[in-house]
Amino acid sequence: MNQEVAEKHLTALLTTGLGLDLSDPNLVDTPKRMAKMYINEFFANVGKEFNDFKSFPNNNHYDQIIMFDHIHFTSMCSHHFLPFTGLAWLLYIPKDKLIGASKAARLIEHYAKRPQLQENLAHQVANRFWHTIKPLGVMVLMQAVHACMSCRGVRQYAGASMGTNIVKGYFLEQPHVKAEAMEMIKISQSVTHRS
Repeated sequence: MNQEVAEKHLTALLTTGLGLDLSDPNLVDTPKRMAKMYINEFFANVGKEFNDFKSFPNNNHYDQIIMFDHIHFTSMCSHHFLPFTGLAWLLYIPKDKLIGASKAARLIEHYAKRPQLQENLAHQVANRFWHTIKPLGVMVLMQAVHACMSCRGVRQYAGASMGTNIVKGYFLEQPHVKAEAMEMIKISQSVTHRS
């Protein structure tokens, strides 16, 4: 990525494309701020895989569901370049490895930093976890409010959201395991609403 090139094209977009006057004190540095924001924040991980897993041996052979919940994320919809923001749940059943407690959030945050669809974000997170940690099962649930629905188009101001759910391994193959995981998520969500 090249901030100078991005800034030049954003300047053209705002002036020639949208007819804005960049001498307005509130717009003077807007192309620079936008370029920096896209490069360093929203699109910081375009083309990069997550390699920051900290894992530990599963010496005691823990074989029950582990859940990381209420993981906040913001990503950018590739259809309108408007943000979608929500919560994620990542559940897994370990085999040989356990992961550090912060790594689920870091994994989700990593893949959120690129333009995409929510469906693809959920797949990227689940697939990377599945292929790197090699658990017995992994589940990723994401619930997000999309600005392209709330501030344009159908204008669902009250926060209509979208949910995506990716399951692999035991969660896919054994319905009772998936049911147990969904019950854990349901309890987790109810705790959130009470606080």
